[in-house]
Amino acid sequence: MRAISTIKQIISASAPMRNKADPLSSCETDALFGEDVMICDDSLADWVLVRLETDQYLAWVERDHLGDLPEPTHHICTMRALITRGEDIKTPTLGYLPLAARVHVIEQNRRVAQISLGQGTTGYIPSDHIRPCDEYCEDWVATAEQLLGVPYRWGGRDSIGLDCSALVQLAMASGGLPSPRNSGDQEKTLGISLSSLTELGRGDLVFWRGHVGVMQDNSQLLHANAWHNMVKSEPLAEAI
Repeated sequence: MRAISTIKQIISASAPMRNKADPLSSCETDALFGEDVMICDDSLADWVLVRLETDQYLAWVERDHLGDLPEPTHHICTMRALITRGEDIKTPTLGYLPLAARVHVIEQNRRVAQISLGQGTTGYIPSDHIRPCDEYCEDWVATAEQLLGVPYRWGGRDSIGLDCSALVQLAMASGGLPSPRNSGDQEKTLGISLSSLTELGRGDLVFWRGHVGVMQDNSQLLHANAWHNMVKSEPLAEAI
């Protein structure tokens, strides 16, 4: 393996990070637009081994997802922000950016913000879909609740499809709380253990059998799961 130690950014809405340099291999997680990655192995033509700076995840991404972006000023704070070519919403849609993507705002008014998309291109997104990088929501569980009904996707971290631990990681990040990527590491490092389920309240995490969910109150659990194939809210007693 050839060490490079160069920082690049993700220039796609999201980039699948795979366990092998093969498009048919398992997606371990997604890197999101604007996130920094460190190049660890640049020896292949179409694939690059990278470490995601957000949570130190190491995996392979296709080279086309990488580029150079200016320093982010804002982050996406809604489930999905559509990008248009011009300020007018009637102009063509260029794509979308998922929750937690990081953007550099060039200009902004009350309605829209012009952002850098890399490679000299720009687009526009609604101003109320972004927050400055140093501003966070007070109730991060409300962010998780925005994602109700989003499809379950193994390894997914993009709001078009995500897994249980990504739901927790993205929601906590919206409140300025860093979290590991996988549920096992989350269980080891986040919070303190409770002695009884009767002590549970909003924002508490519940772990079992390689799974994690977040409590909406003392009885209702929100989790991304393969049983319902979506982000689902249900009584904790039914989930476990």
